[in-house]
Amino acid sequence: MNASRIRILQDRIRSSGLGCAILVPGPNLEYLTDLKLEAFERVILGIVAPAGDPAFVVPKLEADKVRTHVRAIVGTGGSADTVFAYTDEDGPVDAVRQALRALDPSFGPDVTAAARTEPKAPPVIGAEFLHMRLIDRDIIERASAPAGPDRPVEFRDLGPTMGDMRAVKGRDELAALQRAAQIVDIGIEAAAATIAPGVTEREVATAVERAMLKAGADSIPFNAVLTGTNSALPHGQTGDAVMREGDMVICDIGATYRGYNGDITRTFPVGRPTPQMAEVYGVVYDANRAACRAARPGVTGEQLDSIARNVIARAGFGEYFIHRTGHGLGLEIHEEPYIVQGATTPLKAGMVFTIEPGIYIPGVGGVRIEDDLALTDDGCQVLTSFPRKLP
Repeated sequence: MNASRIRILQDRIRSSGLGCAILVPGPNLEYLTDLKLEAFERVILGIVAPAGDPAFVVPKLEADKVRTHVRAIVGTGGSADTVFAYTDEDGPVDAVRQALRALDPSFGPDVTAAARTEPKAPPVIGAEFLHMRLIDRDIIERASAPAGPDRPVEFRDLGPTMGDMRAVKGRDELAALQRAAQIVDIGIEAAAATIAPGVTEREVATAVERAMLKAGADSIPFNAVLTGTNSALPHGQTGDAVMREGDMVICDIGATYRGYNGDITRTFPVGRPTPQMAEVYGVVYDANRAACRAARPGVTGEQLDSIARNVIARAGFGEYFIHRTGHGLGLEIHEEPYIVQGATTPLKAGMVFTIEPGIYIPGVGGVRIEDDLALTDDGCQVLTSFPRKLP
């Protein structure tokens, strides 16, 4: 468990008037507790009250693992007793109710005479709107509603709070992200060595995966190799398309290292590119370089997006740049900060994000060049280093 991160969240819980924050398995719970859990069809919840240690609601088969983790972090005191287990036969509602009441007795039904004349206000719970399932929400409502179904729980989105907390990386996070970037560089090098006429997308993707796993990747979250007209699909799917002379091949690959993600895209010609695609490549290269050079603390995601977008628009390809310029990197592949119009909060040292302008011409092909950047006190460090210029 990361006590300092939990304290920061608790400060925000108190200042925003929440009764508690409830998290589900995923990046936010992992960020706060270092626990990697998978819910599948069973409900797993981490509950953070305005003060004290978090509570966990888990199926019985996960209870010993979670208790052991808690004891290893906080010792053998009462904190490990904030793990509330349930059996498959009983289900999680009672365990959630017990956990909430242990953290704050005001949670749960109030059947006193006073409650019938002056019912409690519904509890306000911070929840992950992006990650929480309907089944999780239903269980929480049934366990915590103060006066029956006519006074439902109020949920507020915890996403902006957690996104803001996670956006600035600490030293260990930056080290993991730097190594993840080195691993995707190795993957792209393997792609460049494999691309040739007659080779399939899948053969290149296999070489990429093998190289990154050998380099120490914990997992490969995505590995897109798209040739010819497929390269005009920003999120196309790797298949058995055969590479032909003059094709452009987009390779967008990711690697996870100690929970943190690297993300790189390079575009390679098969042989010599057509004059049209050589021009497109030059424009995308210029857009990537312009935005990377401008990245520093104090600028906004919107400003960086405009810099890249204006380069492409001035060259006459604006209608073919159909996504944002970048996204944050961390425990998730897409997280804060986003490099997009409307992102007006100044960027800070310690933030890590991609710059990835692209041009996609339907029926012809596409080009994208993506790098990972870490902001420093006075500029930025480009974490990915594989060459960007056409050979």
